[in-house]
Amino acid sequence: MEEGTISTSVFNFSFKVKCIILLALGLVFYADSINNEYALDDGIVITKNEFVQQGFDGIKGIMSHDAYYSYYHQMNANQMLAGGRYRPLSIVVFAIEHAFFGEDPLFRHAISILAYMACILVVFYFLNNHLLRNLKKGEDIAFLASMLFAIHPMHTEVVANVKSLDEMLSLMCILFTFIFALRYSEAEKEDRKGKDLYLGALFFFLALLAKEYALTLIFLLPILFYTVAKKEPISVFTNTLPYLGVAVLYMLIRIKSVGVPHNVPSDEILNNPYMLATHSQKKASEIYVLGKYLFMLFFPYPLSSDYSYNQLVYRNFADPLVWLCIISYGAIIYWGIKLLMQKKILAFPIFFYLANLAMVTNFVVDVGATMGERLAFHSSLGFIVLLAYAIIRSPEFARKKEIVLSGSFILIVLCGIECTTRNLQWHSDVTLFTHDVNVVPNSVMVLGNAGARYLDMAEAVKDTSKAGKALVSEDINKSIKYLRRSIEMHPTYTNSYLNLGIAFYKLEIPDSAKKYWEYARKLYPDHPNLKQYFPLLAHSYLNQAMEDGKVNNAPAAIIALKKGLMADNTNPDLWYNIGGAYFTIKQWDSARYAWNAALQLKPDYDLAKKGLAALPPQVNNVAGIK
Repeated sequence: MEEGTISTSVFNFSFKVKCIILLALGLVFYADSINNEYALDDGIVITKNEFVQQGFDGIKGIMSHDAYYSYYHQMNANQMLAGGRYRPLSIVVFAIEHAFFGEDPLFRHAISILAYMACILVVFYFLNNHLLRNLKKGEDIAFLASMLFAIHPMHTEVVANVKSLDEMLSLMCILFTFIFALRYSEAEKEDRKGKDLYLGALFFFLALLAKEYALTLIFLLPILFYTVAKKEPISVFTNTLPYLGVAVLYMLIRIKSVGVPHNVPSDEILNNPYMLATHSQKKASEIYVLGKYLFMLFFPYPLSSDYSYNQLVYRNFADPLVWLCIISYGAIIYWGIKLLMQKKILAFPIFFYLANLAMVTNFVVDVGATMGERLAFHSSLGFIVLLAYAIIRSPEFARKKEIVLSGSFILIVLCGIECTTRNLQWHSDVTLFTHDVNVVPNSVMVLGNAGARYLDMAEAVKDTSKAGKALVSEDINKSIKYLRRSIEMHPTYTNSYLNLGIAFYKLEIPDSAKKYWEYARKLYPDHPNLKQYFPLLAHSYLNQAMEDGKVNNAPAAIIALKKGLMADNTNPDLWYNIGGAYFTIKQWDSARYAWNAALQLKPDYDLAKKGLAALPPQVNNVAGIK
């Protein structure tokens, strides 16, 4: 790996023109996402976050609580993810956005697009002016890598999902840390500027506030100083020391805000995806996921919003693919160590890739998921630098500039088609999950969400004609199919039981709705939605009883009304009507009891008073009523 002066350039553009090209790519690839709605976790982190909704007044709460505190509080739940999530930087930005723009998603998507464009520029500046500046053909590698970064389809989730602003802020702050750290360490002692050290420390702290990934810098900064700044081990240590202090400060603030990092015992497989795996299966599956990431960085199709249980089946060490992953990563690690010992610059992107990937594959900490496209955002940069290096420095391509240029054009077109198509799929939860359920048909989470979204589609149909009713029925039946499939794989998936209840409620089959809601109540007695579902069920039984009453079938009406009272015994209309049904069949005492119950709930209920007055005199006399 020869390092030296730059030779004949493949991309004969000025730095300014290259920046314009990269910005244009970022804009063109993601402009169509500006009209998207909120999707996936946007509700949890933004629209339903009580601190975000307070604007500037909520910043104190954001800085002193877990990122999902508001969601846990609303769901009557405790912390569900191991170690907690302290990522206040992006949430503070969301609160500021709310103060200025309210909840219009257009502004937030515009900011996400601008943030991605800024991220591309920071990547290019770091690679071109710092990491690769002394590498032969370094400028070409830097530009090609930045272009590949800008167009990589795996980044669609980061840009199209507003919540993932934390990924972009994290990567930008990390790269700014590298930039200022290198400026300070490479300068002669008499020329060093204190502001470079302070800015490096500040951006490191901001990177930590954006996402925990920045802790990898404790490992990566020494490699940067050793391979790029060419420092000796003692100097590497002294240059790293200030950043160790920042990390300690961050940990103290984090502990004060969300407590000591600890594992959270979880019997929810969607938050603990390897819960049913043996120790051997867990390790083999984690290794397989490493290979899955590597494959998708090469071939990012098809894309999905989720890869959780049971989409990626458990693997074992008898699986040849697991051993292929072991061999592949063994070779990468060996290559990285060899280059590091030789102080070669290419060691840095290798370890940048490995270190960031280690943070999201459950080897270091449990992340509550098997894998995710957004989780590969940081690692993709290391991978792309290596790929760009391989292309530019390849003997075949080095002599054939037109191959690189034409290949780049073809990649831009292909990736552009995939990215713009994927942006449209991210338009809303409805478009996202009704598409992704065909891509990951064994994902419990996607199945459950697809079922819920088909219910939303049925609710949105306003056409009351025969065709409209048929469309509603079709959507509800699709919903039931996906929801039942989800609980076949995950028998304790509360959300699917709740939504199955809604589906049967909409089909006016209250007994089935009651069955599923009661099961959900057994699984999650404090679920906040149950407070509204059972009164709906009671109203459904009341409607059924009214239909029975129209054909003078009082016994059937009584059965329906009793079921309604079991669902919600605080509904005075149910008590009044069951009193009327008892009155019809001359069960006077039962009628009197029911009407008195109605009056206890609603003292001014005139119809119940008239009912009591209509009872035979002897019934009221026995009851002590004159």
